[in-house]
Order: sequence, then structure tokens, then C-alpha cells
Amino acid sequence: MKKLLGIISLILIMCSSLLISKAETENADISQKVREGTFIKVIPRDEFSTLTADIGDELIFINTQDMYVYETNAIPANTIFYGEVEDVREPVEGKDGAIKVSIYKMITPDKKVYRLSAHIYNENDNYLGGANTAPIYYQKVPHYIKGLRPMLQAAPLNIYEMGKHTIIKPGEDLFVILEKDIILK
Repeated sequence: MKKLLGIISLILIMCSSLLISKAETENADISQKVREGTFIKVIPRDEFSTLTADIGDELIFINTQDMYVYETNAIPANTIFYGEVEDVREPVEGKDGAIKVSIYKMITPDKKVYRLSAHIYNENDNYLGGANTAPIYYQKVPHYIKGLRPMLQAAPLNIYEMGKHTIIKPGEDLFVILEKDIILK
């Protein structure tokens, strides 16, 4: 009888500890990690360009869709991202203007604020714009191919069109790329 009572009390102790740990887990703050290198689709709220922007100007972007990590809505739609102009490159002969934007903060619709280390992504070292312009002048260069008549090919000289200012319009699809993990609560 003593042995049976000991086994029953041991089972009760184990069950109660499992129930307590389950209750603690349910009441604990569940946090979600969004890893560095994650892309988040955003749109600019206002127009900005290399013509009007100065280094340090604040820019606002809006997340257009829910972003899930596993089954949790980690970054809900209408989250606001705050950024600033990090660098502006004026247009020059041969290149359009370019602008680099860093993102430093996001505020979710339920007013939670998170600090970020991120940029607006572009394969051009995160500079928006900066495309090469077309050449203005060409030089005729003869090419000789064995058995055929000589051909003339137009080869560009090193004189290119003047670049244009880069303009980013409101509603244009852009991507934020995270440079450090974010822990969301």
C-alpha cells in the first residue's frame, strides 16, 4: 500500500509540474525573430529624388502586405518604416543620379516600435538609380574577316549623354533588406 501511495503521489507531482510549465509557457512573452537578409516589400509614402533630397532627409515607407514567419504574422500590413537619405549622387555625364536610403525604425499598426539596421535594397550597392547613359558619338572602325569584304562597325567614343535625376514615385514597389536580426514581441 505504501508503494502504491508513493507511485500515485509521484505521478501527481509530475502532472502538476507539467501543468505549471505549460501555464508559464502560455503566459510568457512569445517573441519572433526575423533574420538578417530578409526582404520586406514596401512603398514610399512621398515622392523623393536626387534633385530634391539632401543627406539626412527623413523618408517614410509603408509595408503593403503581411509578412509571416512560420505561422505567425511577424510584420503586419500597414507597418510604417522610417528611413533617411544616406547619400545622394548627382547625375553626371555617363551616369544617372543615385540615392541611398537607410532604414532605422519601424512602427507596427498596434504602435510597437522597433529599431532597425536596414537599407532600401538595390543590386547597385543599395543605390536607387545610377544607370549608365547612352553614348553620343560613334567612330567607324573597320573589321577584316578572312574571305569577306571589310566591314565597318560603329564603336562608341568616350562621350556619353548627360545623366538624369532619379525620381522615386509614391506607390513604387521597393524592398527593405535587414542587416541585423530583429526580435519582435
